[in-house]
Amino acid sequence: MNLDPSQVAAVEVDAEARQIVVAGPGSGKTEVVSALIEHLIEEKDLEPTSEILVISFSNAAVHAATARLARKGLDPVTVQTMDSLALEILRDVSDVDTTELSFDRRVEAATQILREEGWDRLDELRHLVVDEVQDVVGRRADFLLALLDVLDEDAGFSLIGDLAQAIYDFQLDDRSGTTSADLLGQASTKGVVEEKVLTGQYRARTRDAKGAARLRAAVLAGADDLDDFEADVVHAGGVPDVVRLAQGWDGTTAFLTETNGQAMLVAREIGEAGGLARLRRRADQRVLARWVVESLADWRPVSIRREELFDRLGPFAVRHDPADLWRALRAVTGARGNELDLSRLVRRIAGTRPIPPQLLHQQDDGLIVSTVHRAKGLEFDNVVLVDFARFGRQERDLEAERRRRFVALTRARDRIVRADGAPRRVFKHHDERWYLGGYKNWQTFGFELRTSDLDTTAPPGDDLTGTQEHLATKVRTGDALELVLDPGRSTLRIPTYTVLHDGVVVARTAESFGTALARRVGPAERRRAGTLPWPRVSRARVEDVVTVAGEPAQDCVGRRGLWLGVTTAGMLDVEWGTEKDDD
Repeated sequence: MNLDPSQVAAVEVDAEARQIVVAGPGSGKTEVVSALIEHLIEEKDLEPTSEILVISFSNAAVHAATARLARKGLDPVTVQTMDSLALEILRDVSDVDTTELSFDRRVEAATQILREEGWDRLDELRHLVVDEVQDVVGRRADFLLALLDVLDEDAGFSLIGDLAQAIYDFQLDDRSGTTSADLLGQASTKGVVEEKVLTGQYRARTRDAKGAARLRAAVLAGADDLDDFEADVVHAGGVPDVVRLAQGWDGTTAFLTETNGQAMLVAREIGEAGGLARLRRRADQRVLARWVVESLADWRPVSIRREELFDRLGPFAVRHDPADLWRALRAVTGARGNELDLSRLVRRIAGTRPIPPQLLHQQDDGLIVSTVHRAKGLEFDNVVLVDFARFGRQERDLEAERRRRFVALTRARDRIVRADGAPRRVFKHHDERWYLGGYKNWQTFGFELRTSDLDTTAPPGDDLTGTQEHLATKVRTGDALELVLDPGRSTLRIPTYTVLHDGVVVARTAESFGTALARRVGPAERRRAGTLPWPRVSRARVEDVVTVAGEPAQDCVGRRGLWLGVTTAGMLDVEWGTEKDDD
């Protein structure tokens, strides 16, 4: 890869250099991050696992960096999110029970530790890389500033991002109002800090896409150019109309919405129009690739060698070079030799530690449906901006909205069109779950099902072997799933639903789903006699068949703690009836 002069200036730096790199959309930020990491290892002799720390919110940069290192036979660099790093600090230094703390509280507690005690692990750190720094706000911005304060004075840092794409200020609260602009302003005072600007444009290929990228200065200045540009974007009708058009488009297509509730409505419309919709997951929703269970679940020895893994991977569909997968597995277990302890591997991937992206399931087919926030850092050949009618009076932060619209427009390489979303009333219940409501507050016509809402504590089904065979051979992406109330596991307080595919039990809902649904519709004991204790829920579809990691089982299925399972997410239909209706 040939770097342009502005990229070279950000990459070819000393380990102790401190810099803020301004990276507008399409300027090659991912390549800069990966090339910088390679430069620090290859040219400055930094040890990748202890002397370099990368904080990233995007798998794209991690993929690119890992691939570059793998091609040269180097181990992956240590990559963590802000939350996972805070958790590691607490586990290493504090006696606090982290399971009782929210993510925000963990970050606060870790910040206090850094300010009062420091952290021994940072003594070896020689360069800190923070990708998408404009996304770091509030308590996490305070945490990063504390981290910068305790860095050795000879250690360097690279903070890479773009304030024109800062769309996370909604996370600010009374406990911390530190914006990403505040963060960068204070970071610029931490020693001698240079500002570098990436000036190239490597994403946009059409006039429209290039025009969107040129709006950056106007967005920062608050000018009207963005409104004028959007007014000229082609309106293609409703979502079903665009689905039909998209069948003739080349490359990847993303439908972008403001909220996740709207994204679920768009996914439903795409499915009804005969398309395959992929709801973009949150970065913290870890779904393991199917090849993990297929290659390791029935392996009898306690460990596996490199050559043995390669042989096992042969029959299965893997999207990475086997050598790259071996390095990723070795990084998870901390192994140095030519052998992996499988029990240690499963414990690690079933826990809360960061997992290399090579082990995660990739959503790279079908029509992607995402909020603008979840699409940040990504790019697509075609982008559909989905507009929804606003119900009632809603306060609007015009500056934040302008940045969000800019991010949406600049995800496209080629085509940008607009579409109208279905005129449905989608709300968020107590800032937790999305639901379809009506004109009365108590009405609930749909309810959000999340990827994490299926029980993963044990292999599914009564006939475990038969269920695994069914999952492996019969279940396909987009297949319908039936949810049936399980009276044996449900209570008057929390419902549990059995999930069936063609009559075969493939999953059960977890307590998280039952608790959230009960919080919305109320406990069953309040309902009048003859009414169903809990509603019927429907319209779930299979996202994918994936690896589930949990506690090892006594049975042959799950003896390694690995088994096949389904993932599903989206807006379920909620219907009420009487007990007579079910007779």
